[in-house]
Amino acid sequence: MVTALALKEENSLSKIGIIDFDMHYGDGTDTIIDHLGIDWIIHYSAGDKYSMPTQAKEFLAAIRDITHMMTGCDLVLYQAGADPHVDDPLGGFLTTEQLRTRDRMVFEMLSKMKIPVAWNLAGGYQEPLRKVLDIHDNTMDACLEIYG
Repeated sequence: MVTALALKEENSLSKIGIIDFDMHYGDGTDTIIDHLGIDWIIHYSAGDKYSMPTQAKEFLAAIRDITHMMTGCDLVLYQAGADPHVDDPLGGFLTTEQLRTRDRMVFEMLSKMKIPVAWNLAGGYQEPLRKVLDIHDNTMDACLEIYG
């Protein structure tokens, strides 16, 4: 939200999308949007709907529609959470390969739509830390695969 508000303040962007694929619902983002009466941000948080391994295929199938919600955005801010991993103590519904597919799909769709994306790594509470870093490495690899 800080990034979106700063970009809007600079008048460099008129419509910004936020795709939040962290495990936890981005209710703080929604609260700020509602409190400030913002109508120029499109926000989607997967944590609001998906949390069980039985929902993994449904979630992956929904990524195209979720990404299409960002049509007309000048930029999408993508929260590539690692905590939805099935072994994460605070997460629990996607395998490593499904997380890789998630990221590749987001980057592919936004690239096809010609919408720039700025992404950040988030979440991830597994031990050893290398498990979380492997998930984040996969996000970088997916980005490089599409944009590199």
